[in-house]
Amino acid sequence: MKLYSPIFLFFLLLFSCSSESVKEKINKAGDVTGQAIGEFTEGVSSGVEKAFDTKVLIADGLKAQGIECGKTTVSSDSSATDNLLTVYVIFNQDFSGEITAKAFDKVNNEMGRIKLAVNAKKDESRYLEFHFDPHTNIDHDSKLTIE
Repeated sequence: MKLYSPIFLFFLLLFSCSSESVKEKINKAGDVTGQAIGEFTEGVSSGVEKAFDTKVLIADGLKAQGIECGKTTVSSDSSATDNLLTVYVIFNQDFSGEITAKAFDKVNNEMGRIKLAVNAKKDESRYLEFHFDPHTNIDHDSKLTIE
């Protein structure tokens, strides 16, 4: 009994289906793959956001002066380390003074401190950027305070 080569069998199977049927199957497989990749990417993105959701604590003294914080992000400046803290600040009262941001590592050792002079009127809001030293690398388990 003579065996057929794998290439012959492949072409036999390929041509036994109509070309429209093959195209539909390829398109369907591509669609399913695209959806799976999209869901995977969304899941990874969400996981990264959660993993790097660094908490920022606001000192009671600033809260008493009418300062609230909204969205906060940690990113990299040109030094390519996570050393840039951006905080959306809401001023519920007039404020004039310095605001200090401090960064602590996972065992609560201070690893960075930066001060900004701020003048704001009641009901103003803005983003404040705290550029820490390039050696300050804010990780997901770091603690940040605004004082």
